[in-house]
Amino acid sequence: MQQANLNKWWIDDPADPGRLTLQDADVDRLAQRISPGASAVDLGGTMSLNVKIEPDNLVLRIHQAFVSRQRLSAVQRIRSHCAAQGLVTTEPLYRNNQSMFRFRNRWAELETYLPHERLAPTADAYLWMFEAMGVLHLALERFEHPVPRPVVSTYAAPSTLRRWLATAESKVRDDADALVIVRRLRDQLQALNRQWVYAPELPVQLVHGDVRLSNVCKGTDGRDVYFDFGFAAYRPRIHDVAYAIAFMLLALGGHKEPESDAWTLIGELISRYEEAARTTLTASERKALLPYTAAVPLYQIVIAGLMNDTGGELRGKLHFLRLGELLLKHPDAIRC
Repeated sequence: MQQANLNKWWIDDPADPGRLTLQDADVDRLAQRISPGASAVDLGGTMSLNVKIEPDNLVLRIHQAFVSRQRLSAVQRIRSHCAAQGLVTTEPLYRNNQSMFRFRNRWAELETYLPHERLAPTADAYLWMFEAMGVLHLALERFEHPVPRPVVSTYAAPSTLRRWLATAESKVRDDADALVIVRRLRDQLQALNRQWVYAPELPVQLVHGDVRLSNVCKGTDGRDVYFDFGFAAYRPRIHDVAYAIAFMLLALGGHKEPESDAWTLIGELISRYEEAARTTLTASERKALLPYTAAVPLYQIVIAGLMNDTGGELRGKLHFLRLGELLLKHPDAIRC
């Protein structure tokens, strides 16, 4: 199910592209209806089109066609819950007593723009980010409403990754270099499967799903600001921690050698997270931390194999494979 959805997401249909752009005449007309004479700036992002409407300090967010009303409503409720817990995050503005509205075959929403700064990837920035993630998890732990799973995610178990890899392999039978990458991936997924800890053995709660420096930022008033809950779901909480560690290692060069300074940060990152979240990782979570961290880069390269230019996409993501290999070959690399 998710494989088909991933294909729809990454392989744009020119008649109905997954992520709209400011060049779409209907988008421009909508922005002008909201604020006549305003200028529009694309704020970036992969899933939705995020348009800053100036000078009104608004953000127009147009979601992918597969984002349902129920899913968007749940995400809005999560953001409101976090705001009620004292966290700074975006909340939807109401138009005609509605927090969302239809734009063609999609849902859209408006919110007030929150001025913020994305910190450069440094050791200090990640130490701060892990504290901020702990604060967020403490708030999300108190959320008690159902949340439909996102159609696509940043996460998959080894069995799912092996199934997707079989699809990628069938597409590169005549590409010798790509087949070598696929075989390396298969070996890593077998190793991952041997170390995997399944969800029933782990504490599960609502998690953000995409904790990175692009989504956890500093407001201009100095407060932490949380963005993009599009991947939020009830999952093992260790997934969020592992995901953040994996992208920290990639950003600080940890995929190049296990002796790099990035690896020495992990213990302190976990301590900062635990203190802020007012929790302690369980024994099962500590066991799961390495395979869950390795699963993040392996997920990224496996889904690259589902794209049209499978061989080219795989070759362009070798840094992900390298990090996964380093993690699985050095079981003591992550100590916490």
